[in-house]
Amino acid sequence: MSIPSPFHCVTIYGPGLLGGSIAKAVAKHLPGCELRLWARRQQPLELARQLGITEHTYTDAIAAARGADLIILATPIGAFEDIARHILPAISSDCVVTDVGSVKAYVHRTTGQFLTGRGRIFIGSHPMAGKEKQGLENAFAELLEGATVVITDDHGAPADKVEQLTCFWQALGCRTYAMDPTTHDRTVARISHTPHILAGLCARHAYMSDVPLADMQRLAASGFRDTTRVCSGPAGMWADILWENDVAIRQSLADAVVDLHKLIDLLENQDKDGVRTWLEEARTAREAIRREQPGTNG
Repeated sequence: MSIPSPFHCVTIYGPGLLGGSIAKAVAKHLPGCELRLWARRQQPLELARQLGITEHTYTDAIAAARGADLIILATPIGAFEDIARHILPAISSDCVVTDVGSVKAYVHRTTGQFLTGRGRIFIGSHPMAGKEKQGLENAFAELLEGATVVITDDHGAPADKVEQLTCFWQALGCRTYAMDPTTHDRTVARISHTPHILAGLCARHAYMSDVPLADMQRLAASGFRDTTRVCSGPAGMWADILWENDVAIRQSLADAVVDLHKLIDLLENQDKDGVRTWLEEARTAREAIRREQPGTNG
């Protein structure tokens, strides 16, 4: 069942996995909304038309922005400010510009500051959703179903605009959660960015050992697959994330190294009870973090 769209015209810059999934969710849940897609190349736009997502496709960034009342930046984070500068003349003072980047303080400090300093409205968003396979061909509307979208309003946007954006994400089946950008970045460093790095470490650690590759290939099963799955994501995108959230990530990794040394010491000291306690604490921590919290909308 469709509902009235909080926005009349939504333009998404970057129809990759996340941008494409948002586009599919808009087409599914908000059919009365004019949906526009912008990409540098025709190939993903042709695919969008073939899939019936929308006929409103652009390689002209300014034309794609003209008349939109919601603009979503879904390209790599490093391109946000350049796009914002380019399309500025076409962004109306009533239009909401948001992004879907996984780092928020950097985006507010650059793109957000640029736009709000010129009388435009910027509110950050971060849908906590994704998968290792990228591209529009892997996008699906259900990626957003039940996902938490963090809303970061570091520039004091009008309350009705924050509410409008919140209603948009909720209309796509998301839950919303307001945070300040710095707290957001410290949090995702712990529950998203560091796990990605450690998944990469596990894969590198196995591959670079002196254990025969053929043996590892035969023995690697669901544990290795599930633990290392996320490090299959695009290296360029993740290099940008690590660069843009480096302070929080460095602190997180430093703490992880301390805890790893604690486990090494327990093993060296033949402290089996201590190892058991370490593992029990890990299980308890996971269960506590994964426990559903009430009141995540609004």
